[in-house]
Amino acid sequence: MLDEKIETGIISKYFFYLTIINTIAAIIITLPILVPTSGLPLIVGFFPGTWLLISYLSFLIVGVAGMALWCFFYYILGNSFNKLHTNKVFAISQIVIIELSVFGYSITMAAVGWMGGQALRQGLSVAAVGYLIEPLVLPTGVFVSLVVIGQLIGIVNVLLTLKNN
Repeated sequence: MLDEKIETGIISKYFFYLTIINTIAAIIITLPILVPTSGLPLIVGFFPGTWLLISYLSFLIVGVAGMALWCFFYYILGNSFNKLHTNKVFAISQIVIIELSVFGYSITMAAVGWMGGQALRQGLSVAAVGYLIEPLVLPTGVFVSLVVIGQLIGIVNVLLTLKNN
């Protein structure tokens, strides 16, 4: 099972498709900013609303730009290094772990920012807001850790592909 190979071009296409999907998601996520009554400019300006901003920026960096870079890396493996096959288990694991984790941490961080920011706008104390958002902090950390694991799997896969093929 760990010996199974998949074409680097196919993995590059998968990352390309995910780049498009994540770009569309980023556009949809951006739309509420255009609604003045959403209160987003007020929420993002202070804790915990900054979590909302960090969530969005990290989604753009990892979910859009990161996926595009992985697409490029696998494309280059096949076309510049003539490494036409890579480990299927590592490649698919990398894709699934990164994609699910990117959405996971983005959603939990955005929820922390939105709920906490709205709570502060409505007059809750910082301590009460901290208690309100506490259940989402650990899942956010787990998702961030999974993103790192997915990236490491990708790096190992690329290095093994360069060494073995």
